[in-house]
Amino acid sequence: MSKLSTELKSLSRLALPVALSQLAIMGMGITDVLLAGHAGTDELAGLSLGANIWCVTILFFFGIGLITQALVGRYFGADDMQSLRNQIHQSLWLTLACGLLGVLTILLAAEILLMSGFEPSMAARAHDYLQAIAWGAVPMTMLAALRGSLEAMNLTQSVFWINFLIFLINIPLDYALVYGVWGLPKLGAEGCAWATAILLWAGFFASAAMLQWHKKIRHLQVFKDFSAPDMTVILSTFKLGFPIGLSVLIEMSMFAGAGMLIAYFGPLAAAANSIAISIASASFMIYLGFSAGVTIRASQQLGAKSFEGAHYSVKVGTSFNILLAFVLSVIFWVFREPLVSLYTNDAAVIQLAAQLLLLGAAFQVVDCLQAATIAALRAYHDTVSAPKIQMFAYWLIGLPVAVGLGFYSDLPGISGPHGFWVAMLVSLTISSLLLLRRLLKVLAHPT
Repeated sequence: MSKLSTELKSLSRLALPVALSQLAIMGMGITDVLLAGHAGTDELAGLSLGANIWCVTILFFFGIGLITQALVGRYFGADDMQSLRNQIHQSLWLTLACGLLGVLTILLAAEILLMSGFEPSMAARAHDYLQAIAWGAVPMTMLAALRGSLEAMNLTQSVFWINFLIFLINIPLDYALVYGVWGLPKLGAEGCAWATAILLWAGFFASAAMLQWHKKIRHLQVFKDFSAPDMTVILSTFKLGFPIGLSVLIEMSMFAGAGMLIAYFGPLAAAANSIAISIASASFMIYLGFSAGVTIRASQQLGAKSFEGAHYSVKVGTSFNILLAFVLSVIFWVFREPLVSLYTNDAAVIQLAAQLLLLGAAFQVVDCLQAATIAALRAYHDTVSAPKIQMFAYWLIGLPVAVGLGFYSDLPGISGPHGFWVAMLVSLTISSLLLLRRLLKVLAHPT
């Protein structure tokens, strides 16, 4: 077996379950959009607005805990189990604090939303959505540490099965709470939020149980003699994790921020954007999953001081990811209308969403390249470069382009809601190329 085949097999064994896990998580969001969309355009618009605010807020706090995967991966590769256990404990303390802050932030955002000038009915639905889903903030942030630890110790299949089962349970639970069947109340978009919050807690307990009792790591007794908060370790973890959270926040501020601004064009535009971004984001979950496989494998090899092996894993994993992006880009381009039609029967929404998805197909490769380079840099504990580059690409360039094209341009095909998608394409292109440049420098001088 060639070196390339061996590497692809090792990466796939780690990355494929992570990619499928990400798709399962994404599937919950797609289920929300599908059911809310068929419940009515107003329900879908309210869900879209509320979900965008939830994502921007909670993924920042969730991102802080993502560094656990790289840290635990290094200790696992170095066979330093005492440090590994302590790192898991301190990451859980850190993510608990992040979750509590997340609850307060989301509840505050729900109240501010009512005074922000959105269409009143849409704002009210989004407000109720946020009040419900806030109950899932704590398990959401702590899952970054729990799942990251499992994945770092090669238990990616276990994480997938947890996420897949939760995805399956979410379908009937969503249906029951949105439409009010089987004796449950009819809550519309708010029902999706309650379903998500409930299942986040289920995922939290399942992941903790897996970390404690999985046969491959049971001997480690991960939670035995659980450490008290160690501010030195917590702060060092936070120092590495905060830029990841900031990076996620900056990226989500582009996608979710665009969704919130597009909502000013009315429920039709908000619904179309929600559908198009739901489809485009499904592919991103695949890229994210394979990129996480690179983080895990490279982190383990760096922990074992195999710098050449880590370099090769990054090169092979990133190249494969980009090839996959080309394929998915073509699929989105060719099948955009049938894909959009799965979400709604509203002809006007279908037409606009299909147009937006054309732009979504165009940015697949650069979106993939950005995810791959950020994941590779994370393995080398370079978490600072991404937010700096993204701040430049998204806020200094993308935001003015989005506002200019979206609200002040009359150019056909690139104004109004389309203008925000053009801005996303521009921002992602600049960001991905600058991140690739940074990664090549790090690979040339690994530490």
